[in-house]
Amino acid sequence: MNMSMNTSLPPIRPMPSPYTIPSPAARMTRRNTYTLKVRGNRMADCNLFDGDVIVIRRYQHDSQDETVIAEINQQALALRQLSISRAGVRLWLDDARHSEVFLHNRDIQVLGMFMGIEHHPVTH
Repeated sequence: MNMSMNTSLPPIRPMPSPYTIPSPAARMTRRNTYTLKVRGNRMADCNLFDGDVIVIRRYQHDSQDETVIAEINQQALALRQLSISRAGVRLWLDDARHSEVFLHNRDIQVLGMFMGIEHHPVTH
């Protein structure tokens, strides 16, 4: 087999990529965001009323630490624990004044869920 190179072609130059590959030392965070809408007034004792929107942000850092924040009625609350099951969503607030809150599936409507990974630059 006879192969020859065509010298009239321009040299190959690397193309800039819209995607960047983080260095192994870069810090990564997995992020899940859930948006729920309250249906009915069965949870009025928890100050959750028909039409209220609950945003739950869950972050898992590369160090396996996990942070969960719920935003209820535009007020951010730190969560000690989050449990999602077939029956609904259970929130254990980090606030001693409130006990756990259980959001039964019949009482909520899932508006959306976003899952992603954030790359954070390494700072020294």
